[in-house]
Amino acid sequence: MSVKGEKSTVSILDRACGCALLHQGGEADVYALACGDERYALKWYHKGCRFDASVVDRLRHLNIPGLYRVRESGTRENTPYLVYDFIEGVSSTETSMPVAVALKLLRGVAQTLDALEKEGIHHGDISPANVLLCKAGNGLQATLIDCGIVGPGTLTYAAPERFQGKCASTQSDLYSMGLLLFRWVAGQDLLESEGYDDIASRALAIESVDVTSRLYELDCCNAQELSALEPLWKSLLRVRPEDRAEDFDELDELIEIAISSIAVGEVTVQTALQKFASEGSIEKMGQKFPVEENSAFPYRKYDAENKKINLKIAILALSGLILIAMAFFAYVGTKSSDIDETGNLLLLKSRSLDSVEPEEENSLNTASDSVPPAMLKDLPTPVSE
Repeated sequence: MSVKGEKSTVSILDRACGCALLHQGGEADVYALACGDERYALKWYHKGCRFDASVVDRLRHLNIPGLYRVRESGTRENTPYLVYDFIEGVSSTETSMPVAVALKLLRGVAQTLDALEKEGIHHGDISPANVLLCKAGNGLQATLIDCGIVGPGTLTYAAPERFQGKCASTQSDLYSMGLLLFRWVAGQDLLESEGYDDIASRALAIESVDVTSRLYELDCCNAQELSALEPLWKSLLRVRPEDRAEDFDELDELIEIAISSIAVGEVTVQTALQKFASEGSIEKMGQKFPVEENSAFPYRKYDAENKKINLKIAILALSGLILIAMAFFAYVGTKSSDIDETGNLLLLKSRSLDSVEPEEENSLNTASDSVPPAMLKDLPTPVSE
């Protein structure tokens, strides 16, 4: 199997020398793979789950800031799998953050999604678990993972139309970003799921939810921040796609206005990011590669060198069998001609024995043989009655 995105022709799965289980999810289990000095993440899908192969194939050729790098994808042992660069970051489900930090990170996500959209790809599963917070210098950067989902994605972040079987779109991703922003600021989900039908009906009633009042009750924003966020809820959390922001450029403008409305400049936002990153919460979340943890590989490794050796042995064995078969048939062919010759001799012998009669007949035959041919002409010819 060829490795997609790699120069080597050996699969990353088979080059891996270490494995550690990172996460067990409803859709797939995620492992860290060590291949010498290289580090990867393996998403090993559960039975009945898969990814959109057309999206993943396009992702393999992209290198967009704020987006994970897909290195290999395929099927092993009837199980779909995806391999991407290991990202030293932490899921954004683990923490709440100041409004300025949340807006700054959301703006980065919007820019990544805008670049992705220009490649004809929509994420389809924007959720805190799929946005990793990574250190970037003294600050933070949001990195998106898990594009190409099949189905509505994380239900509590899915747009209403996704429950109707519609494909991911810019508008569905914008809706999910509104719920993502609320989670980052409030530290909890805006919609709680009690099953597929329940969350689908809640999504259809999203406009009846007073988001500003919810944030006020949670006491996580001041009055100025609540006011600055209000236009975002009205542009993102709408039932009909056409009522939401037009695209990510418009969202970027709305975020810029919100940041200005809370009376903080770019320098202040960067300072807030650095402070948030240095508080120690990110360091405690285990974003480093688990070098000392070991798990069993979820698949059987394929040793290319051993297969080459086994293939050579098989070829030599087959060649030997062919030579033996040829020698056998040559031998049998030779013996068959001897048998035929012997049979012919026996047949001739039997015929000669059949021609030997009693002595009188032999004498007659001998006498007749001694009569000259001229005298035989004059003898009467027997007439049959």
